[in-house]
Amino acid sequence: MSANYYTEQGTPITQDTIDLFNTNPNNPIIPYAKGKATYNAYPWASEKFQKSLNEKPRSSANDELALAADYWLHEGDMPPLDITVTRQRPKNSIATIATVVVTTVGCSFSLCLVPMVAPQQFDTTIEMRSEGELVYSANAHYRGTIFMSWFPLGKLRGTQKVTDAAWYASFFSHEEKLTRNIVAEEPLYDSLKKSKDVDKLAAALDNPQLKFYRPLVPTHLAEVLAGRKRNERLKAYAAIVEKHPEFADDIQGNERLLFVGPADLRVMDVLKKTYRKRSAPAMAASIKAAGQPYGLFTPEESSWLTREGLPADVVAAMIEVSEPKAAPGTGPAGLMAAAAPGGQAGAQPVAGNTLEATATECSKAYAAKKVCETLPGDPFGLLMRGCMAQVKKKFGGSGCSIF
Repeated sequence: MSANYYTEQGTPITQDTIDLFNTNPNNPIIPYAKGKATYNAYPWASEKFQKSLNEKPRSSANDELALAADYWLHEGDMPPLDITVTRQRPKNSIATIATVVVTTVGCSFSLCLVPMVAPQQFDTTIEMRSEGELVYSANAHYRGTIFMSWFPLGKLRGTQKVTDAAWYASFFSHEEKLTRNIVAEEPLYDSLKKSKDVDKLAAALDNPQLKFYRPLVPTHLAEVLAGRKRNERLKAYAAIVEKHPEFADDIQGNERLLFVGPADLRVMDVLKKTYRKRSAPAMAASIKAAGQPYGLFTPEESSWLTREGLPADVVAAMIEVSEPKAAPGTGPAGLMAAAAPGGQAGAQPVAGNTLEATATECSKAYAAKKVCETLPGDPFGLLMRGCMAQVKKKFGGSGCSIF
């Protein structure tokens, strides 16, 4: 078996082009990180056939698409891009069907001295999504001819090579279009990366003409803002995060912590409310009631937040709602119930669970203790002693030896 394949632009697919593609993965063309790559080769097939494909794949298309994604996409902390390629049902013309029938008969009677010829034409659709947003979508066409003969009529020979070449023809056809679209965005991005205009850069986050290079804009915007006065940059951060919550991840330094959390209860919002004399216990209760995560702040981050003016028990509430939910029966209350007299047979606490619960409590106690030790405006340690008393009261029975 042999074959010739061509992309939509007429570029021939040869073994040399495939080898070059697979051995040159260090020139990514799309500034996103690799997400999930899926090739739907037979979307028109029956459910039974699709199930058999999933159990025992008959196509290497997903493998080839994974290689293409490695080639196209960057590595690192950029947003992941999911790629889906779907092959449409082929539309065979009367001429194509007649060619296959006549040449098959000729091949059969001549012991394939006369070649069997099968022209192929396929359309595929590519969709690229980042966090649910459609970044790019396009159709592409590729064509080829398969030969079954004793003579090596095609450039590509061997069943596996012929199969793989068809997938590469699809990917190369899409890459030709991808490259044109990305190159068209480059002048806009080049102007943005040279700009220090905060308003212009912030507006670019919503620019529909900027798809592929958009993940690079927030990083540059954060770098520009980092050089501004504190009041100016905090005001800008708040306005941007209101429309683009993900921008908080690009903010440099500990100031990023001021913009984490759910809308209307971000750390900065909580700071403003506590400055307005809302009691810390009431604010902590609101945070717990909302139940939305902030982050598992380190002791150093917790100390920084208290120096910014956030009450220690509010910081503790933010950490508490950010912790993974414990499975029923693994927390301290569950362990005590299991160990209580009259408990069900076989319901004794497991040593591993007990150790995990103790370790979790000690971790909380340590973080709380560090917050107490760094309370601002406490030259005589009075606030620290009151804070430590509360920590000991809450965690003193957990078996920790940090007090």
